Amino acid sequence: MDHAVIMAGGSGTRFWPKSRARLPKQLLSLVTGQPLLVDTVVRLDGLFARERVRVITNSAYADASRALLDGVPARNVVAEPCGRDTAACIALAATLIDRDDPDAVVCVLPADHVVSPAADFRAAIARAIDVVRTRPDALLTFGVKPTRAATGYGYIERGDTLGSSRGVPFFRVASFREKPDAATAQRFVDSGQFSWNAGVFVFRARTMMHAIERHLPDLAAAVPAIADEWASTGSITQARYAELRKISIDYGVFEKERDVVVMEATFGWDDVGSFAALSRVLPHDSRGNAVVGSATVLDAKDNVVLSEPGHHVALLGVEGLVVVHTDDATLVCRRDDAERVKEIVAQLERGGHRELL
Repeated sequence: MDHAVIMAGGSGTRFWPKSRARLPKQLLSLVTGQPLLVDTVVRLDGLFARERVRVITNSAYADASRALLDGVPARNVVAEPCGRDTAACIALAATLIDRDDPDAVVCVLPADHVVSPAADFRAAIARAIDVVRTRPDALLTFGVKPTRAATGYGYIERGDTLGSSRGVPFFRVASFREKPDAATAQRFVDSGQFSWNAGVFVFRARTMMHAIERHLPDLAAAVPAIADEWASTGSITQARYAELRKISIDYGVFEKERDVVVMEATFGWDDVGSFAALSRVLPHDSRGNAVVGSATVLDAKDNVVLSEPGHHVALLGVEGLVVVHTDDATLVCRRDDAERVKEIVAQLERGGHRELL
């Protein structure tokens, strides 16, 4: 059987004041009117039965996640007591799935990306599953064709063509490149050999476990006992989980494995990493203003505005701003500075404003 694992542990501090300590980005309704996590689960319908969908999230978000997800068994929402990055998350999920279904093919994806159309996404995952079934030792990742020289994404360099699945080619990964500077990113885009790393993976659970044993043996040795604890008690001891090595699956495994393949993402994708990114995925007027909620925008352009019900925001003669209003806080910043909103959160924490976090 095929299984899906949704990684939903991020805090989303760049979306303050909409996001808070117990309301992270993946639980926010930013694009479609329903939380990003719900969008992600719905996107999988027709490809994965909901009883074969697991959500790995922080214990602080577990109850809220369970309440949102009709049809996903409560025990399939696995609560991490603390974040240890994606290698620990995937190792735990692969171990749990392998015990139930040793031949399982697993799709791992983030909870907080915007992907459309859903049908194209499902078709792409189905092609990837076919590849993994014919190449059982392979780890597959998706690459997004760049539309700009983005410096906030990792890149994947394409190597030799290895074959095709339902008419879409896949390639050996020549290298992974971390977030580049502007000049390097432009060089990557101009070459035509690089794609953005979408953070969506497909592999056999057993293959991933063997790869973790090779490259992260300490993690591989520690995770089975944690999986036992979750299976028997429905909880994980924080002290034990905190001892796991904190490393991404990209660094820890994918960059070291030999049989890693990349397939082009034949679907629209955006990781929506900040309020500024919403302008790429939300409808906007002829002057580039994206508005969610009640607002009047006059003689203004290229602004992003979010307001809560019962509050009206008015913009006059301004350009390139983010304006976000909630019941207890208002954010105003330049769109170019939207990535720095997490610095506001850090400043609030230093100042003891716990009620705003």
